[in-house]
Amino acid sequence: MRREAPQLNEFVFTSLVSAFSAPEWLDNGKTLHSIAAKNGLLAFVSVSNAIVTMYAKCGSLEGSSQMFESLNDKDSITWSAMITGFTQNGGFQNALNLFSKMHSADIPLTEHTLAGVINSCSDLAAVVDGKQDARKGFNLLPNPDIILWTSMISGYVQNGKDEEAFTLYCKMQTLGVFPNELTMASVLKACSSLAALEQGKQIHGCIVKYGFKFEPPIGSSLSTMYSKCGSIRDAGIVFKRMTERDVLSWNAMMSGLSHNGQGNQALELFQEMLLEGLTKPDDVTFVNIFSACSHMGLVEEAWQHFNTMVNEFAMVPTLDHYACMVDVLSRAGLLREATEFIESVPIDHGLGLWRILLSACRNYRSYELGAYAGEKLIELGSMESSTYVILSSIYNALGRRRDVERVRGVMKTRGATKDPGCSWIELKGVVHVFVVRDGMHPWVDEIRDGIRRLLKHMEDDEGYHPAFDFVLDQVG
Repeated sequence: MRREAPQLNEFVFTSLVSAFSAPEWLDNGKTLHSIAAKNGLLAFVSVSNAIVTMYAKCGSLEGSSQMFESLNDKDSITWSAMITGFTQNGGFQNALNLFSKMHSADIPLTEHTLAGVINSCSDLAAVVDGKQDARKGFNLLPNPDIILWTSMISGYVQNGKDEEAFTLYCKMQTLGVFPNELTMASVLKACSSLAALEQGKQIHGCIVKYGFKFEPPIGSSLSTMYSKCGSIRDAGIVFKRMTERDVLSWNAMMSGLSHNGQGNQALELFQEMLLEGLTKPDDVTFVNIFSACSHMGLVEEAWQHFNTMVNEFAMVPTLDHYACMVDVLSRAGLLREATEFIESVPIDHGLGLWRILLSACRNYRSYELGAYAGEKLIELGSMESSTYVILSSIYNALGRRRDVERVRGVMKTRGATKDPGCSWIELKGVVHVFVVRDGMHPWVDEIRDGIRRLLKHMEDDEGYHPAFDFVLDQVG
């Protein structure tokens, strides 16, 4: 290689460096870097960019960063290479910080730059600011392609910004950008989360208009949308029209049936899937089956499916499966059995299983077991206010005022708070969002008057009276 080095030009060298793209080639890449420096090839931006990319692909962010910082002449490709390098190696916040510097330095953005930023935003835990940065950069692009549109929409959906996702999709439509299957699946997921049936139907119409087939992922997403919007009949029609069904498709339909009060049909669909023999159930399948059994009080059948999962399909139960079984037992009022089951679970289950049991003990007024479950949660360091509220109410019902004060004190010391409740409803094509103690809705006065009239009607005409023997005290 050294004998040939004088004959190398920047084009050949760039291609050569680009070939090293795995950690095992890092030492070879360092050798090429040294040769490039000795032969003056680093003066070419294309060579420098290739070396920045090489280090990143070989897993050496340190080498990539050092190379990037040493360059006086950086173009948009250099910045994009470094941003992508951070993203590929888990440095999501670093990628966003570098993007901000790039934007401040008035470096022209490219689609590759924004793709890296969007990926960082999608994977970053603190995504809100990241999404704002990505959207600013996205808005600066003159003609983003469908991949970038879909990435932005999907990023919003992944981070719970469903309304923003739908708004962006509508903007894309007005600009005449043709969607792909992933675009439609992402928008349908947004409609599912918002329970926006009318918007979902519009997307269904677009799917037919654009000629997409009812296959995964569109078919599964469409079926899920109808299910979560309460239109289980339409979900079933979509499912039957699917020419191909993967396990996600079956799971979506079973989940829809189970959560819409049709548990028997969910179990029948599971048997149909097994008899067809083309699709093997996965862990989510059994979560849906256990859920169906739980809502119908089918304890023995739930145990049969649990044993089938372990013995016939050789699946190791996950925390979700154990949680479902606790829910099955708790809903059926088998609280002792649920307690014994929780204490026999062989994996670390944290707070979730005790939380299910505590809620069930409240519903069945099993105060002693409820106190036991609540104390377990406090012992494990629960930061959810509901734990302390329920346990305080249990001790109040038992007449144990000292324990009530103790639980309140622990809650205050730990600073356990409750996120404000949020709900929404779609009315005439508009989604109305309501948050606890939020008086910003333009119809808030009319809504409150309506609630007061309804409560008066319930008390005067229907004989409704609230039960006060197990009131959840205000704690704090």
